[in-house]
Amino acid sequence: MTKKNSPLNAQELQLIEGLREHPALMERFESILEISANADGPIKRADEVEGLLIEEMRRLGNTTMGSWAASAEKRLGEQLEQKDGSATERKKKTLTWWCVFGLIRVADRVWRTSQKKYLRLLPETIGVTARGRSRRLERVLTDFGCEHSFIHAAARVREHYGFEISASAVREATFKHAQRAQDMLEQQYQEPFRILPSDGAQYVVAQADGSMICTVAPGKRKDKRPRDWKEIRLTAAQAQGKAETFYAATFGEVDEVGRRWGHCARSAGWGLKSQIHALGDGAEWIRLQSREVFGRQGTFLCDFFHVSEYLGEAAQSCRAQAPDQWRRTQQKRLKRGALRKVIAALAAHLEPAATPDEEAPVRNGHRYLTNRTDCLDYPRALKLGLPIGSGMIESGHRHVLQARLKKAGAAWLVEHADQIANLRVLRANGQWLSLWN
Repeated sequence: MTKKNSPLNAQELQLIEGLREHPALMERFESILEISANADGPIKRADEVEGLLIEEMRRLGNTTMGSWAASAEKRLGEQLEQKDGSATERKKKTLTWWCVFGLIRVADRVWRTSQKKYLRLLPETIGVTARGRSRRLERVLTDFGCEHSFIHAAARVREHYGFEISASAVREATFKHAQRAQDMLEQQYQEPFRILPSDGAQYVVAQADGSMICTVAPGKRKDKRPRDWKEIRLTAAQAQGKAETFYAATFGEVDEVGRRWGHCARSAGWGLKSQIHALGDGAEWIRLQSREVFGRQGTFLCDFFHVSEYLGEAAQSCRAQAPDQWRRTQQKRLKRGALRKVIAALAAHLEPAATPDEEAPVRNGHRYLTNRTDCLDYPRALKLGLPIGSGMIESGHRHVLQARLKKAGAAWLVEHADQIANLRVLRANGQWLSLWN
């Protein structure tokens, strides 16, 4: 270990000379050393020291970026003068851009040569644009913007990075990279999903459902625009026993939903010998797409809890004295495969034909079950350890789509909602890093 009074070695002398050339950096390092020494006053608490260091590191980063850019500008000017004797300095401008250390300002000379009248070397060389944002900052803004409202995202930038940036900047960056995410996923969806590997998961659980999103027509933001609820469809797939789930979302037609559903299942482990266990709420488009996409490898099961809702609504008419007990009895029958008994129990209490459907819960439940007798094989699913409820897709709706797209008072242009949905799908599928690498 070097003693305090020992002479400085060459490396230490070089460091001191370097700091003398950059007095702003020396000031920042002196502040950091002062914090670390803790020589005066009472000993600070760890949280207080951490806060002081964070602020100093932010200032150090900003100062270092500015000093680095100034040195780069100086070198570029010297190289130009050596290469082209006709180069003359016209004027100086200030180049500014935003990065995670805040706003960076550096003097940038404008040059004139015999071939060009206006030449700025620094922006293109270091890869920034005037009043632009660094790629790392764009990543931060997109990260916050796809999770929170743009105003709240800007507030989080202030909290975590220590500088103010406008909500419009967050919005611009988020939609820009959401479009990139959408293009990236669309390129993947163009590939055929039925080219399957020989090895795959034994069972793949595949689910699909729709969610209503509040949308508005294009126009000026200050104008009153009618709102409309549009359905965005989400698909999900997961290999049995695995935690990783793959999603896809679209406002498109059902055949497009099916194509993306197939890609989800393939990503989850769909192979030539796999069995696809598809679940849904019994909507006709889900049943048809499960057959279209998965063919003989797939079986479709109606969500048990959706069926139970029909039974619960009918219970009051079938046994008013003990409706919950009646419902539980029918649920047990379904789980052990006694579907005919459930249908018979409903048939015994059917409302008169003249009764409107809104007032005929028994008829609605009876019709629902009799139209889906091939989709209610709960004993098989339970025996194989496969789910009988669509909790995976319901959870996906909440954390993939609704957490951002269904905030209170939010209304979206359809194209923007589609972009944000695909950005969040890309993140949920573990492809976030691929967007930035």
